[in-house]
Amino acid sequence: MPNPKKNNKQNYRNLTSRFAGKVSNMKKPKFLVKAIISVYKRRYKIDLNDFVLPKNGFVSFNSFFTRKFKEKARPIGEGIISPIDGFLFDFGKILPENKIYVKYKNYYIDDLIIDYDENLNSYVVFYLSPADYHRVHASFDMKINSALYLPGTLRPVREKTVNKRNRVYCRNERIVLSGDSEYGKFYCVLVGALLVGKVKLSFDSGLQTNIKRGVMAEKKYEKEIIIKKGEEIGFFEMGSSVIVLLESEIFTKMEIDLNSPLKVGQELFKTHHFDL
Repeated sequence: MPNPKKNNKQNYRNLTSRFAGKVSNMKKPKFLVKAIISVYKRRYKIDLNDFVLPKNGFVSFNSFFTRKFKEKARPIGEGIISPIDGFLFDFGKILPENKIYVKYKNYYIDDLIIDYDENLNSYVVFYLSPADYHRVHASFDMKINSALYLPGTLRPVREKTVNKRNRVYCRNERIVLSGDSEYGKFYCVLVGALLVGKVKLSFDSGLQTNIKRGVMAEKKYEKEIIIKKGEEIGFFEMGSSVIVLLESEIFTKMEIDLNSPLKVGQELFKTHHFDL
């Protein structure tokens, strides 16, 4: 039987996040928008040297938050690259029982992506803090066959919450991209979080998270969407996480320390060192 208190908390978190999204898109009064951005920059020590700055300033907090890079601000490395500015949160092998461990918490793949694929073998989790650039890029050349919107709650995804709560990634709203690559089949999961006004796709404006009375929706593309390594996939209108699942075992061979800071385009390793 549904728990009314649990549903009320979920609705409250989602409503709060939608409200935060609306506020972040407000363009007036201009002096207040400017002041909020200024305070936020100081609070999180944000350096804007690598970003495109509008001539007359950012028109809203959200336009600042989803700012874009200057051309060639992030060189694209060899092999698989970081899709985000943020941190390496966890990585490893997908176990035979079809589950992964993220910060010692269990996540079943079919719960996370609503699909059972016994051929998936490795995973990596990235975390974006409030200070980070919030656009997501392709870690490798992708042929995207489908995009799935999974409605849910919106808990924070910082380490403290992930350690404390069970199934955070499986309960939060998310968009799951799936397709093929040189590393075999892949899934790329864009996980929403508290105060994420929206998670949006750069190549498909018809699918986004945190909509009122949202229901699960899947789009299968008759013609696969080609996203080259380093190209933009989507963006968060507040901080969150990205999970990549691969048929290849390559993510089990990473040599980067957990919680290491990353930049878009940074090499995670050079694939020619390993068998795919």
